[in-house]
Amino acid sequence: MSSKKKQGEVWLADVLFKGTQQTKQRPVVIVGNELALDIDVIIAPITSQKSRNRFDIVLKYWEEAGLLKPSVVRTSKITSIHGTELQRHLGELHNHNLENVLNMCKKLF
Repeated sequence: MSSKKKQGEVWLADVLFKGTQQTKQRPVVIVGNELALDIDVIIAPITSQKSRNRFDIVLKYWEEAGLLKPSVVRTSKITSIHGTELQRHLGELHNHNLENVLNMCKKLF
């Protein structure tokens, strides 16, 4: 995996839907730190849907992250994907948003 990828970056990625063999291209944020970055990448999906629970983090600075719509990070749906499934770099989370996402990840794990 390229050393260019780092925690807090937002990418389009092929994400597998649970219980199916179908993938769909979705924005994701890399939540794994440099110790976890390897062939596989730990990610959290991003959606433009409304927040569903206390684990969803609303992105205050969504445009800075390269997103087209107001968005939410679903920290309760963290998964890992192969680095080759990261298709296109969109941007980076603002430090405020990244801190909120990582703090929620710590609460979950």
